[in-house]
Amino acid sequence: MKRLEKARFFEMADRASALYNEEEDALLLGMLGQDYVIRHNGIFLHGQKAPDAHSAVILEYLFSEGGDLVTLPWRSIGDFSEAPVPDFRKRAELPIAQYVGEIITRTSSLLPLLDAERALSLIGSDLAINVRALPKVYLHVEMSQESQEFPAEVWVLFSQNANEFLSIQGLMTLADIFKDRMLSLLRIY
Repeated sequence: MKRLEKARFFEMADRASALYNEEEDALLLGMLGQDYVIRHNGIFLHGQKAPDAHSAVILEYLFSEGGDLVTLPWRSIGDFSEAPVPDFRKRAELPIAQYVGEIITRTSSLLPLLDAERALSLIGSDLAINVRALPKVYLHVEMSQESQEFPAEVWVLFSQNANEFLSIQGLMTLADIFKDRMLSLLRIY
C-alpha cells in the first residue's frame, strides 16, 4: 500500500481507464461489475476496506506497464506461463462447472452484475460470455452442461495481452475472484 501513498492518481487515470475524482484525489475503478475507490490510504469496496486479494489485483493492474487492451486471440493461463498451471482448473474452473445449468438459466440476471455479455462460443459450448474483469483485462468463459457422454465443463480464457497488466499469480487471483463473485451472485439472485 506504500505505492498508493505516493501515487499520482491524475496521471494514472487515463492509462488505467479509471475515473479520477479531483476533490478527493481518488480513483474509481471497475472490476467484475463492482466499483472500487482507490485512495492514498487504501482500496475500498462499498465503503469498506477491499479484501486483500482484490486489492492485490488492483494494485498490480494500476502499477503495470500495460498499454491498450488486445482481446483476440483469447489465451489460456498456460499460454502465459513457462510451465503448466495445474491448480488453475481446480481453483477457478471446476467449482463453477457444477453450477453451469443454473448459470445458463439465470444468465440474463447474472451477466449485468458481472459486467459481462453473451459471446460467440469458440468451441460450441452451451454458453460463452465475455467479462470485463478490469478495464483492460477481459475474460472469455465457455460453459458446457453435463451430458450423457461428458461432465459439465468450464474454461476461463484471458484477453491476448492480459499478462501486460497482471502476473500469472495476478491472473489466477482474478479468476478466483470471478469464480467467487459468480458463485456469490448465484446464492443472492
